[in-house]
Amino acid sequence: MADENIWNQFVLALREVPEARILELGTCRSDRDRPTISRHLFPGAAEYIGTDFQAGLDVDVVADAHALSQSFAPEYFDGIVSLSTFEHLKYPFLAAHEILKCLKIGGRLFVQTHQTFQLHAYPSDYFRFSTEALAAMFPKEMGFRVDTTLHEFPAEIHSVLGVTKPAFLNACIVGTKVAATPDSFVYDLPGVMTEAPGVGETLARKFRALRARLGR
Repeated sequence: MADENIWNQFVLALREVPEARILELGTCRSDRDRPTISRHLFPGAAEYIGTDFQAGLDVDVVADAHALSQSFAPEYFDGIVSLSTFEHLKYPFLAAHEILKCLKIGGRLFVQTHQTFQLHAYPSDYFRFSTEALAAMFPKEMGFRVDTTLHEFPAEIHSVLGVTKPAFLNACIVGTKVAATPDSFVYDLPGVMTEAPGVGETLARKFRALRARLGR
């Protein structure tokens, strides 16, 4: 589950939206006796739709996240939630673009996925994400403002070779759509990034800090 502070803040903020329309991705139960949908947290919502690529318990609409705008009207939702789902998306940048198409301007997004985790729901287990990776999928060029990113649940990777390294189980992003979504995804490529003053040195500092943290 996501960090309680940012998750609770997201929930409380979305509860304040009158007649809110909310979409949650990946809601099909993997355990019949354990619901994962968050509908109960938004009792005042006008609509709360659980969606997944397959039919099942807690799935209101069967829809592929890679083609979300084919199932829902553009800029329809006040909030979109994705918990432990992005690692199962084969083309996450495509899904991110589709999510933004369906989110209203001013709408809020919450994504929690895994940074380090065992293989699960195999073979549909494709990616692990850092906070930087999540921010890269929802950049300002796409009309999105990142409000918060964080890693949560510190963990350790233990290799059979006797090597132990620090990690986190989850990565999260919270943000707001602030402008219309472009028709095509606008990538914040390295050649563009380095034109901004100080960006190269910022990246270098992050890399040096990461190497120090990993003991390299």
